[in-house]
Amino acid sequence: MASKLYSVPVPAENVEALRAAFSEMIGSREGQCLANRAVMGVTREYVCLQHTAQGDLLVVYLEGDDPDKARERSMASDSEYARWIASTVGPLLRRQPGDGFPNSEPLADWRA
Repeated sequence: MASKLYSVPVPAENVEALRAAFSEMIGSREGQCLANRAVMGVTREYVCLQHTAQGDLLVVYLEGDDPDKARERSMASDSEYARWIASTVGPLLRRQPGDGFPNSEPLADWRA
């Protein structure tokens, strides 16, 4: 199974709104979220807010058949949930509109 790890800066003024959006994802939108992960081909997703002296980062770990294409698949579905993510979560992150998941450079991948 392929995996991808990336991070995106979160402006300080958007942290509470991001927390609220993720609460909605695991609350009232959980069914939509799970259906979207199936469309994305994602079998595992771990997301955390990493606090640093330089500001907060959203850190995301994905596993699935092709995590590099997960966002593209989600947006291509044009589901109500995908549109909600694009309009609600996307603007809270410090990234350019239309950006996919950021590239990362794996330096180690150790497993027991």
